Amino acid sequence: MKLMNFCYFFFLGLILCNLISCNIKQKEVLYNQDFNVVKQVAIDRSQNFCVVLLDTTNLTSRIYLERLRDNAIQAVFNIVNLELPSSHWYKQWLFSNSDPVTCIFAPSGNLIDIIPGASRKCLRCIKQVVDTGTRCSELSYYNNFFLKKEQLIPVLDNILQCKYRAEKGLNIESQISLLLDSINYPYGVYLGMMNFVNHGEYEKAKLLAKQLLSFNNDLDLEIYPELQILAKGLVDPNYNSKAEPKLECVSQVLLSNCEKNVPRRFELEVNNSGESSLKIQEVQLSCSCINLVEEKTYIIPPHKSQNIKLEFTANKAGRIVREIVLKSNGIYPITRIKIVTNVSPSKGKEA
Repeated sequence: MKLMNFCYFFFLGLILCNLISCNIKQKEVLYNQDFNVVKQVAIDRSQNFCVVLLDTTNLTSRIYLERLRDNAIQAVFNIVNLELPSSHWYKQWLFSNSDPVTCIFAPSGNLIDIIPGASRKCLRCIKQVVDTGTRCSELSYYNNFFLKKEQLIPVLDNILQCKYRAEKGLNIESQISLLLDSINYPYGVYLGMMNFVNHGEYEKAKLLAKQLLSFNNDLDLEIYPELQILAKGLVDPNYNSKAEPKLECVSQVLLSNCEKNVPRRFELEVNNSGESSLKIQEVQLSCSCINLVEEKTYIIPPHKSQNIKLEFTANKAGRIVREIVLKSNGIYPITRIKIVTNVSPSKGKEA
């Protein structure tokens, strides 16, 4: 009798465990999917969803992916590579080129929170937001709007909803005008400009195009060049983007045979694929370990190239990632190049 009771409760326990595990929906991870596709998956699963913005070459982003894999967060995740042209609008919306950043949404598509970083605390906060549907007060979101998170999230959500209403052909003039009164930034101006274009109000669109072109600090020039190209075409019907200079070069330089405290020279080839002369106005170096070998003015004729000569000296062994920023008069004025190397210890020290 005792054996029968044991077997009965044992199999009943197994059945209950199976039923519970079937009802627990684990995370689903998607890659570079359209926002509306991810939203529909979240609706079907009755789960919140996360859009994770990262650079796959960045060590911090790789750490994020490893920690996400080990966390049982019950949500839909869309991993978005910021280097893809189709994902540039996320940076434009957030007015940021930082990564990794996790934007957490309700199944309705409304923004709940933004969590920057890849620390374990960040992952705990993401889980908390996903589970509760409310913002996490533990982590701030330092942003280029200089607003507190509780002020910024509703505004960014409204901007996002305007984007999707406009894509459905709806007139968002009144909503976007109210938003621009509180947060005047390039992406909001762009949405207003394109709304006027789509509804045939070209003079109003031209006014916003001129306003969009007035945003010209380094961050504006890096994040919004595509939008400014559209604005130039509205302001000047004869504008031809192909006539502009265009800087092209590799996005990453892998340096081999680097030794601690030993200078390593290398060259960066810069091409001008445009139809007018390209002038490199500034070469910004991320640290004292990288130096220009020669200070000179770089003016590159159309369809020609020049090499920038540099020198890298590591003050430590191991993997090192540094950055060079080229500022130019090109149609894409800001270009970032990563310098990646694995530095071996000094031979003298080893001996």
